[in-house]
Amino acid sequence: MSFLKNIIKSASFLLVINFTSCTHENVVISEYVDIIDSNFSYLDTISFEVAIDDTVSNHNVFLQLRTSTNYKWSNMFVFSDIDFPNGKTRTDTFQVFITDNMGHWMGNKSGLIVNFNHSLYNNIKFPVAGDYKFSFNQAMRDTVLKNVMSLGLKITKKSKEN
Repeated sequence: MSFLKNIIKSASFLLVINFTSCTHENVVISEYVDIIDSNFSYLDTISFEVAIDDTVSNHNVFLQLRTSTNYKWSNMFVFSDIDFPNGKTRTDTFQVFITDNMGHWMGNKSGLIVNFNHSLYNNIKFPVAGDYKFSFNQAMRDTVLKNVMSLGLKITKKSKEN
């Protein structure tokens, strides 16, 4: 019995070491907003407010998207606005690929739900400290996109190791 306890202790120790040594980024925000009735209208604006204090480190910014497998398009165009603490605004349009050319899901599929983590900006430095507002609207020809369950924002701070 003590042999089994030693194996369990060793395995637990290795798991803890593995998880702590694999941390290469710090999550600043990872938040989702659920879309009412999974119908994402072009009139819907999904916003996130984020306090950014670090203007020295590099950050990665991701748009997170959750759809059902009944989403009928192979992509989604998204308008993005970033309101800076100094009153300036940056506006971009992004295309999120939902499926590849063969119709296979590009995100992580679990049952009837597909999660997408679309990179918006890599290795950027925020120019000023303060409160940023990230806003997103769908920019497709259909005025209402069905089967879009939620939209999220994830910002990670790159560690000095990378």
